[in-house]
Amino acid sequence: MQKGIVLYNNVFYTGLICSLSCVLSCIFVTSAFGGTTGANYNMNRLLNEPHPFENVNTEPRPDFSTKTGIIAPINNRAIIKSSEILRERKIVPNQSFSNNKRNNIVSEIRVGALWHDQGPFSHRKEEGYDGNLEILFNSPDEFKRIWSPKPHLGVSLNDSQDTNQVYAGLTWEWLFKEIYFTNFSLGGAYHDGSKVTDLTDQKSLGCKFLFRESLDIGYRFDGRHSIMAHLDHISNAKLCSTNEGLESVGIRYGYHF
Repeated sequence: MQKGIVLYNNVFYTGLICSLSCVLSCIFVTSAFGGTTGANYNMNRLLNEPHPFENVNTEPRPDFSTKTGIIAPINNRAIIKSSEILRERKIVPNQSFSNNKRNNIVSEIRVGALWHDQGPFSHRKEEGYDGNLEILFNSPDEFKRIWSPKPHLGVSLNDSQDTNQVYAGLTWEWLFKEIYFTNFSLGGAYHDGSKVTDLTDQKSLGCKFLFRESLDIGYRFDGRHSIMAHLDHISNAKLCSTNEGLESVGIRYGYHF
């Protein structure tokens, strides 16, 4: 009887100790990992906890997928802003030959050999040949209203000690099929010939300053080169006492810049 009571007491106290151990273990685990509302512990909460040694940076990281290195919301305004920045940073390529033409003051230089005092509008008195040099300048923007003529300066020197001239004016050019062209010029000339003379081998030109007109018909090749037939005329339009006039015809070569 006493052995049974002792065995019963041992079993009872052993069970009581085990129960208390289980209760204390549950309390310790609950306090360590937080309480749960259900019977099972939510492992997602443990997995989502940050690492204790992680250095949390609250500032946004730069977006290196864009060339600006600045994070911006992906919307129409951000796209427009990025395109403006890229356009500002874009390197402008070298301009083509046609665009560089306007950066030069001189457009073309022409040289030629002319048959002196030989034309359809006056009788021939003087002799020889003229060496001709002419410089054409690019047309200023202000000349667009009058079809963009090119200012020019030129000189014609006679090899027989007859009339020489220097001249200036405006030249209009029309290009056909990008290789054929015609020019018309209008301006004034100053000459060293005779205003009035009785000599049969010299012209009476009436005034020292005369009107000058010219016409060219030519062919352009290799972009920069051209060759042309030339006719020019000087006279005073009957503003002086005499007005014989003088023409020269010939051929000229031009080089475009």
